[in-house]
Amino acid sequence: MPEKFDIHQPDDRFFKSAMSDPEVVKVYLQYFYPKIAAIAYLSSLKLENSVSLRPSLKRFEADVIYRCRFQGEADGRFYFCLLFEHKSKPDKYVAVQVGLYIMELLSSMVKKQGRELEPVLPLIFYNGKEKWMPQTLSELFQEHPHFIALEPYIPNFRFLFQDATRLSPAALLELVGVLLLERTQPNFVLIEAR
Repeated sequence: MPEKFDIHQPDDRFFKSAMSDPEVVKVYLQYFYPKIAAIAYLSSLKLENSVSLRPSLKRFEADVIYRCRFQGEADGRFYFCLLFEHKSKPDKYVAVQVGLYIMELLSSMVKKQGRELEPVLPLIFYNGKEKWMPQTLSELFQEHPHFIALEPYIPNFRFLFQDATRLSPAALLELVGVLLLERTQPNFVLIEAR
């Protein structure tokens, strides 16, 4: 009788493995976020270490982090970061988790001499069974009785959110086809401008 293997969080491991390939990230950005892809010099995508320590010395790990240069920045001074987070079930407080990752990344930039602060774009990829839309920090506080007075002081950011369950089968096939084409023709460029 074959032994049954229990793989902890297989969706998450697959996502991290796929998104650790810069070619997959290029196609993902070009397909889902063409405006971001248009300002990015996608050939400069560099996978960053996603493990860090919180001030309490507990380890945290974002799913995947990339650093990328902006188009037209030949001197390499202006970069931004892409923070990929995968969710397979709704997470009411994902804004708190991702906010912590963003602040940790910015804090690490401040500590590195000569490195300017770089914008961090949070991308959430969701493939759960339930319908879900992540809430921003501001949305989490909207029911607070003093929200209107406090709103300007609540840190806030939006997500680039992709719900894989809302993609039509045709869209999924198109994306898979584009990924396969990119993998078999390394000189093929979908959108990237030089």
